[in-house]
Amino acid sequence: MNRSSKTLAAGLVAGVTLAGCGQAADSTSNADSPDYPNAVELADDYDPGEHFDWAYPDFAATWDPIENASNSAINFYEPVYDRLLLEDVDGKIGPMLATDYTASEDGKSLTLTLREGLTFSDGTAFDATAVKFNLDRAAAAESTISGELSQVESVEVSGEDTVVLHLDGGIAPLTVALANMAGIMVSPTAAKAGTLAEAPVGIGPYVTTTIKPGDSVEYQKSEGYWDPDAQRVSTMTYYFMPDAQTTVNALKSGELDGARVEPDELDHLADAGFLPVVQPSALYVYLLVNGTMEPFDDPEVRKALNLSLDREAISQGLYDGYCTPQIQPSPIGSPGYSEEVGDGLDIFPYDPDAAKGILESAGVEELSITTSTPNVTVYTKLAEIVQDQLADVGIDVAIDTAPTAEVIQTFAIDKSVAAMTLISTGINDPASTNSRYIAKEALYNPGGADYPELVKFGNEGAASLDPAVRKPAYEKYMDSWIEKPPHVVPICMAHRSMVVTDQVSGVSQRTNGYPDLRGVAISHA
Repeated sequence: MNRSSKTLAAGLVAGVTLAGCGQAADSTSNADSPDYPNAVELADDYDPGEHFDWAYPDFAATWDPIENASNSAINFYEPVYDRLLLEDVDGKIGPMLATDYTASEDGKSLTLTLREGLTFSDGTAFDATAVKFNLDRAAAAESTISGELSQVESVEVSGEDTVVLHLDGGIAPLTVALANMAGIMVSPTAAKAGTLAEAPVGIGPYVTTTIKPGDSVEYQKSEGYWDPDAQRVSTMTYYFMPDAQTTVNALKSGELDGARVEPDELDHLADAGFLPVVQPSALYVYLLVNGTMEPFDDPEVRKALNLSLDREAISQGLYDGYCTPQIQPSPIGSPGYSEEVGDGLDIFPYDPDAAKGILESAGVEELSITTSTPNVTVYTKLAEIVQDQLADVGIDVAIDTAPTAEVIQTFAIDKSVAAMTLISTGINDPASTNSRYIAKEALYNPGGADYPELVKFGNEGAASLDPAVRKPAYEKYMDSWIEKPPHVVPICMAHRSMVVTDQVSGVSQRTNGYPDLRGVAISHA
């Protein structure tokens, strides 16, 4: 591919016009995406006996949360697995299986009060002992989500319905983690039996009835569930659809009630009568390299990578502007966002000539690498653009596509490819970048590259629940990031989007990047 990035971007946006679309009267407005709302409020006339059909571009490779390397599986997990805490559309944390949480004054412990009288779908009791079992299991070395609980030194059962998490620091991201993958509660009985990978057993508004691996999952309403407002349809089918055109065709043919779609599909689906739901998120699109493989062990070479990518062209050309171009791994408004740095496009501008000069000074004359990327339409396109732009600085990139779980296996675990192009996973907190990408033992730091200053400032930023206290540490964090760029090259902050039919209500798009379908409802046409 020898086209320039400017030409490529122009080709991608050809014929696409961002047309204003009226909001549904019962929808919540999103100021950052004024044409489309971030939620569709619950309709009064929904039918609780209806069925909901939904499509998503990723699938749960395993039903055991501690074996899943990608947080996107939570879309399939949420109907069957409640968490200790709940993250709302704006990122606020509230009660779920824990009715209350209290941090100690010194930030060294977090006490959880649990909902009483609940059982898992196999009849196992939900109590403090079950919670300790789950948290110890999630924090174990072999767990793929252990980084999200790295600050937990021990879990104490202090009563039948009370647990105390004793911490060695980093309390800030903990409550967010407990509202996501690390807070999922599975049946200890099923976990000990070794059957979770194929058959989920949790506490949730639905149970699975049929699982077709790599294809679809059938859900039906749980009996006696503690929160009936989360059960506004009787049954559901979630489909795995990684191909964008297949998803659009299924929507238009009436096979689906809703689907996760990319922003470049929103306008024409709105014209076809669907309701788009859009929200800027804490997820960033990136190029990731193995920071211990030559020549990427040289921070100057990583600086050249930053200068090689035309972030604005990718934002406009691939995402219709629904991906905010910036060099930072945290969104505006986050404690991790440095106002001094801003988008950073003046610090690491698109400058292929400067990038080539840096590579030549580093002795990199010819370089061929492979980047692994999911066989999902948008990520394949992203990899092709990265391939095109890196070619302009003399880096030849081959693209290896596979299901997301295989991509992560290839890059992060097998370490058989030098790069990966994808979107970030983890919790909606700036500490997630350290735990998932920067720490030596982080899953997405396959070579164990050492970034002592980033770890130091990241730990300082995670030590308090007060954003004003956290912010100065993350200012220093970004200064260090710029001086010696790590192996993570952020491209833009993704706005996440879905569409639903006008019979669907009670859904939203959360700031953590994932759709909230808890309490989805269907009205008669």
